[in-house]
Amino acid sequence: MYLRTLDIHGFKCFGEPFTIEFHDGLNVLVGENGAGKTGVIAAIRQLFNDSESGKRLINERDFHRGFHEAAVAAQRIHIQATFSGLDENDAIAFRDWCGNEDEAKLTFTALNVESRGRFKSQLYGGYARATALETEILDLIHCIYLPPLRDAETKLRDGRQSRLARLLKALCRKELDTARKEGKPHPLEERVGAFNQELSASDDYAIRQANERIGNSLRAALGMQLSQNTLIQFSEVSFSRIVEGLRLLYYPNLAAADATQFRSLEENSLGYNNLLYIASILAELTLEVEEERGEETYLRLLLIEEPEAHLHPQLQIRLLKHLSSVAKEKSIQVIVTTHSTVISSAVSVDEIIHLSNKCTPVAIPLRTCGLPEPSRKFIDRWLDVTKSNLLFSKGSILVEGIAEAMVIPELARRVLAQYGDGENTLEDYGVSVTNLGGIYFKHFMQLFCDVTDESAGENLPVRCAGLTDKDPPQTIKVDVDGGKQVAVEYTPHDDDLRDGENHALAYIAKIGQSQFGRLYAGQYKTFEYDIAMEGANLRMMLSLAADLWPAQEGTVAPELRERAKLAFDDMKSPERAGHAAELLYRIDSTSIGKGIYAQAFAEELEKQEGEFVVPAYIRDAILWACGLEEPPLNDQAD
Repeated sequence: MYLRTLDIHGFKCFGEPFTIEFHDGLNVLVGENGAGKTGVIAAIRQLFNDSESGKRLINERDFHRGFHEAAVAAQRIHIQATFSGLDENDAIAFRDWCGNEDEAKLTFTALNVESRGRFKSQLYGGYARATALETEILDLIHCIYLPPLRDAETKLRDGRQSRLARLLKALCRKELDTARKEGKPHPLEERVGAFNQELSASDDYAIRQANERIGNSLRAALGMQLSQNTLIQFSEVSFSRIVEGLRLLYYPNLAAADATQFRSLEENSLGYNNLLYIASILAELTLEVEEERGEETYLRLLLIEEPEAHLHPQLQIRLLKHLSSVAKEKSIQVIVTTHSTVISSAVSVDEIIHLSNKCTPVAIPLRTCGLPEPSRKFIDRWLDVTKSNLLFSKGSILVEGIAEAMVIPELARRVLAQYGDGENTLEDYGVSVTNLGGIYFKHFMQLFCDVTDESAGENLPVRCAGLTDKDPPQTIKVDVDGGKQVAVEYTPHDDDLRDGENHALAYIAKIGQSQFGRLYAGQYKTFEYDIAMEGANLRMMLSLAADLWPAQEGTVAPELRERAKLAFDDMKSPERAGHAAELLYRIDSTSIGKGIYAQAFAEELEKQEGEFVVPAYIRDAILWACGLEEPPLNDQAD
C-alpha cells in the first residue's frame, strides 16, 4: 500500500486544482523556490497523525490568496489522498476507505470560518462524506515528518521524546508485553532495581551524607509530622523512565574504542547529528517491517524536507542512495524535497518529481516524460551535479561542450542588455546553461518536449533551448585542371552552404512544434566558426588567438595579429570564411585548445563593451529560454 496521488485545492499556493502523483519507494521533489514543494509536504501532514512533529493545525495563512489586487482568501481547503497497491490485509483494514473500489481515499476539508480561534475542518475516509473517521484506522498509517531546519541534537537527547528511548521501547515491545502479562518486571528493570538496592545499602560516604543532610534539613524546616523521607538512587525502576534517561554518545569512526572515549552529541558536527537522527528513525521504521507489521502499521510514510542540511556532497549522495534502497527493500514510502543538485543527480530520474509554478503549480514525474529506456539509462548515468541544475531553473540552454558553456553567458549579457531594467544576465532570468558533453539532445530534451514520433509523454513546463553545430563535411571534392577531382578542406560561406552531418539536426522540426522545447543550429560549421563569420568579430578573436599562441613557436602570433587588422566588415563571405577557418585551425591545435580559448574569450567579452555581433541562432536560443522570443525594435545587431 502506498500514497499514489494527492489532490489539493485552496491550500497555500494551490489556488487551482492541483494533482501530484507519487510511486512506492523514494520520491524526490525538485524545482525552483516557490514551486510548491513545501506546500505538498504540508498538505500530506494535514492528513496524518505525525508521530515526530505533532499534528499540523490549519491557520488563516493556509487558505490560498492570490497576489492580484482584488485577491480574496479561498473559502475552502480540499486535500485528498488516494492509496494504491492494497493487498488483501490492506483492503480489510481500510475497507471503509475503499467502498467497492480497489483504491482507498482519505479527504480533509476546512472552511474559512473561524470560531474560537480555530477553523472548522473535517477528515473522512472513503469516496463520500459518510461517517466520522475512526482514529484507530488513521493510526494504521505511521507518518514521520522531518522539517528543513531540524534540531537533531534536541531530538537525540534524553527525555520522553528521545529518539533513542522510542527505539528501545519499540525493540522491547514484545518483551514488555510478556512481562506485564506475567506480572514480572522487565529484565532491564530487574537489573536497575538491583543496582539501586546496592546503591542505597552502600556505605559510600558522599551518598549517605547527602541523603542524611537533605532529611535533616526537611525535619528542621517542617518537623517530624510534615517531613518526607528521601532516597538517592540511579533511576526510577520503570522501563520507560530508564530508557528515557539514557543518552546517545558518539565516537568519530567505527574503530574499537573504550567507553570513556565516547563524547556527547554536543561535541559532534551538525551534519553527523542529522545523520544519527535520520538513522534512528529508519531503525524504528525498519523494525516495524521486520516484526511483520509491528503495531499493525500498514503504511510507513517518511517526509523529509531538505535532507542535505549540513551535509557535504559525498554524505548527501550516500544518504539518498541509502534512502532509495531502504524504501525499496523495507516498503517505506519516502518523500523528500530538495534544492540540492547533488541529491537530484544521485537518484534515478524515475524517482524525481519536478514542480514549477509560473501561473499555477504543476507537478511532473520525470518517469512520465516518455523517456525510452536507452534515454532513461543514459540520463541516469550522465545527470551529474552541473547537468541536474536544469531541474531547478526557470529556463535551460543545453550546449554541446565546455566552450559553449563558458562563452554563452557572456554572449547572453550582450543580447539581454537590449531589454534594460538592469536584468542582463541569464541568472537574472533564472536560466541555466548545461554542458551535455556531446550531441545528446535526443535524451535530455525528451524531458521538455517530444523529440521523436516514437516518444511521447508529459513534459516539464520549463523552456529549454538546445544549441548545436551544423557540422558539415570537413572536406569536399573539387575539379582541378585536367578534370581530376581532389579533396580539399571545406570552408562554408554564404555562397556555398552544404547540409550538415550532425544527426541532431533531424530533431529540429519535431522539437520546434512543442510548447517548451527548441533546438537551434549554426548556419555554417561550429560554434567558434559561426561567431567568427559575423561582422568584425574576427578582429577580437584573431587578436586573442595571437595572445594565447606560444611566443617560441615561430611567426604564427605576428601573422594572426596582422590578420586581425583587416577590414572584416567590408569582406565578402567567402574571404571571411578563409580567416574563420584559419582561426578554428589555431584554436583546435594543441598550442591553444578549445577550452583555454573559450576561457580567455569569455573574459575578453566581459571586459570589452564594444560592438560584437551575436549570431542569430545563439541570440534566438537565449531569448527563447528567457521567455523573450521577439527582439526589441532597437536590436539591429544582425
